[in-house]
Amino acid sequence: MNSLQRYVLSISRALMSIVFLLNGLGVISQAVAAKELLEHGAPASVVPSLMLIARTIEIVAGFSLALGIYPRLAAVAILAFLLPATLTAHAFWQVSGTVAFGLQLLNFFKNTAMMGGLLFIAATRFQPTLLPRTSRSNAPEWIEIDRARSSARAS
Repeated sequence: MNSLQRYVLSISRALMSIVFLLNGLGVISQAVAAKELLEHGAPASVVPSLMLIARTIEIVAGFSLALGIYPRLAAVAILAFLLPATLTAHAFWQVSGTVAFGLQLLNFFKNTAMMGGLLFIAATRFQPTLLPRTSRSNAPEWIEIDRARSSARAS
């Protein structure tokens, strides 16, 4: 992986994480999301717990994604949160013919696009980190394995 690819992947992950960090840290109000949970039949006593779980996933996985700390796992965690949230909160097919249709359709496909980016991150094996590990070399894992095999053969 060359330097440009490394920087582009790092910047892409950081950009992808922004919306989740803003949601999780409460910069973007979650009052509408809590109201939608209640409207979809979630018990009022469970909604605060669900909101806390969602915020925790968004903050922990968002920082992990941005910093490159287990980014593939972070992408999968956000996907596991985002998929049911999108299907529940942005069911545009249920509001067909109303004023809310356009907004729900837009938000549904915005989330779908984010899911595509997260799938790409989850499927990309070698992800650079913003905080490099000093105890390992910067070489990809497969090169280290090949070096170890070559050393064993030479002995």
